[in-house]
Amino acid sequence: MIFITGTDTGIGKTYVSSILAENLKKMGINVGYLKPVETGGREDTLTLKNILNTDDDLDLMNPINLKLPLSPNIAFDVENSPLTLDEIKEKIKNAYETLKEKYDFLIVEGAGGVCVPIKEDFLMSDLIKFLGLDAVVVSRPNLGTINHTLLTVEHLRNKGINVRGVIINCITDLSEVLYYEKTFETIEKVGNIEIIGIVKSREDFEIDFEKILR
Repeated sequence: MIFITGTDTGIGKTYVSSILAENLKKMGINVGYLKPVETGGREDTLTLKNILNTDDDLDLMNPINLKLPLSPNIAFDVENSPLTLDEIKEKIKNAYETLKEKYDFLIVEGAGGVCVPIKEDFLMSDLIKFLGLDAVVVSRPNLGTINHTLLTVEHLRNKGINVRGVIINCITDLSEVLYYEKTFETIEKVGNIEIIGIVKSREDFEIDFEKILR
């Protein structure tokens, strides 16, 4: 089981999750997917449902769904949701336990970054801790990523969460990124963290699946 988080919204968590799911399935692993919280529809959940060709109910794969594309805490507020934090946690936990029983490996994907509030002061990182999962951080290759990646890793570690590694999703082509190798070296050295994957496209990627599965 692994929790896929990222340095920001739109960083490619779902894209990377879909590549992981697709290839784990090709390896013969019975893999499932959980998106505990999704706002602005169910595009991410539907993407993985189609990739995995699963008959799992959408409400199971995505137990907390909010209509507006906002931070969950704000969406809960403006949509006047009656759900309490305890009820939210219970719904997510029940979905997680159900899927964990069904599958040999479960990909759990967050929404936004690690400091996004879900409800009140309960952050996405608190959800990772609540579920007792290790994390993989999806990051980008271009300028600014050192700061964002190191802050994300440090925050997770301060919460007592084990970070298995970083996957670089090349939302900018590496040919356009100056000295990206030195950027990656800096992330690994300063953050004492391993880059366990580089995704250039769905067909062109290098991922250490042993680190994902361990």
